[in-house]
Amino acid sequence: MGGIAKKGDIIFVDRGLYKHYGVYNSEKSVIHFSTDSGAETTAANAYIRETTLGEFLKGGVLRVDRTIRAAFPPEEVARRALSLAGAKRGEYDFLLNNCEHFAHWCATGEFESAQVAEGAAAAQTIAEAASKFVTRAVVERVKKNRT
Repeated sequence: MGGIAKKGDIIFVDRGLYKHYGVYNSEKSVIHFSTDSGAETTAANAYIRETTLGEFLKGGVLRVDRTIRAAFPPEEVARRALSLAGAKRGEYDFLLNNCEHFAHWCATGEFESAQVAEGAAAAQTIAEAASKFVTRAVVERVKKNRT
């Protein structure tokens, strides 16, 4: 991932705990899900916005997501994004309706977020490990009480 962005590319900036996604339209235009104040993970007042690349990056490093296989030509990806500029497209939800869902939909027509899927998989792994630990502790306690 990385490189120079072209119109219709799905771009992101890594914020550490999350990646913020958008659709690159030009050197002066990125379409993404955020608030007027620039908040990216807040539901209140978030909508699809067209901003400058600088506003999108907020000092971060521009990355192009080369893992998403667009179902539409670049001009159509950008058109799909621009067609929703100013729209709420449902209430923002970090897990169910976020910037990555929006950008992925623009490129593929599918409403997906790899970050959410990866987070869910990690949570499931942690839950399974915790369950095994608790089960093992209960079995050991029962064995100890029998002796």
